[in-house]
Amino acid sequence: MAITNQTILKKMSSEIQEAMLNHGDDHKVREHIRAVKLLSDLVLEEGSDSKQTTAGAVQEPTVEEIRKMMGADKPVQKAPKPESGLNHDEANGKSIFDF
Repeated sequence: MAITNQTILKKMSSEIQEAMLNHGDDHKVREHIRAVKLLSDLVLEEGSDSKQTTAGAVQEPTVEEIRKMMGADKPVQKAPKPESGLNHDEANGKSIFDF
């Protein structure tokens, strides 16, 4: 479901009006301006996406991007060494029920 530019422009207009009505409250004005910015970014990204898809330029992820997505760039952690405690033949570990 595509949203038309006209719908986005109407929403931007209402956000600007709300910002003007709340001119005394800087926090609310910033929220409305941020909403306008997000809406304008949406229109701009939509335009660039449609150009890419019409040109048939689908960009495949690179090998390095795939490695990053899969977590291959994370440092390898060694397994922690087991703590030395009582070493009995029939003991199961540090449980209070070890006898």
